[in-house]
Amino acid sequence: MPLEALILDYGNVLTHPQREDWFEAMAAHAGVPTQVFRDAYWRHRHSYDAGLPAAEYWRRVLETLGRLSGALDQEAVIARLVEADVGSWTEYREEVWDLAQSFRVKGGRTAFLSNGVPEAMARIRTDRPLEGWFDVVVVSCEVGAAKPDPVIFQMCLSRLSVEPSRALFVDDRIENIEGAARLGIQTFHFAGADAVSRLVRSVRSLSE
Repeated sequence: MPLEALILDYGNVLTHPQREDWFEAMAAHAGVPTQVFRDAYWRHRHSYDAGLPAAEYWRRVLETLGRLSGALDQEAVIARLVEADVGSWTEYREEVWDLAQSFRVKGGRTAFLSNGVPEAMARIRTDRPLEGWFDVVVVSCEVGAAKPDPVIFQMCLSRLSVEPSRALFVDDRIENIEGAARLGIQTFHFAGADAVSRLVRSVRSLSE
C-alpha cells in the first residue's frame, strides 16, 4: 500500500546541523570553553524541549558551568544565549521543505514533529507559516511530551488520521527512530552527506 503520511523531524532534517561557530559564540557569552559549554547545553536540553521555561533551562546550564556568581549579569547573558540558540536552529534545509510540499501537493499528509522550544518556534513560525507545508504540527514544548516518548508519536498519528504502517518518520537521532519503529511506524534515519537524495528516493519508492 502506498505511503499516506510523511512525518519530519525539524532540527538537522528541515535545518542544517548547528554550526560550530554558534556553539563558540554561546560558550563565549557564558565565559567557558566550547566543549564544556556543549556538554552542559545538552545535559539539560530534554527538559527544555519538554516544557521547562527558557530562564530555568539556561539557569541550570549556567549553574552546571559554575557561572551563577554575582559578578555575572545573568539576565543579559541569558538573553544573548537565547538569541544565539535560536539562530543556530534556523538555518533551513530547503530541499526537505520542498519534499514536504511536493508530497502534500500530490495528496499525501505531512507532519512537523519536533522536540522544540518556544523561543525557536516563534522564530520559525515568523519565518515560515508552517501550515503552508504541514497538515499537522506537533512540538514537544507545546504538548508536554518529547521524542522518543510514544505519547508524542501517537498524538501525531492521531492528528494525521493514519495507521502507523502508512506513515514514514524521518529523524536524525537513532533513539527517536527506534521509538517510532516500536510503534510500527516506517522510519528513515537521516544521516550522512547523501541523506537528502536517499530520502527523496525512499519517499518516491514508498509512494508508488
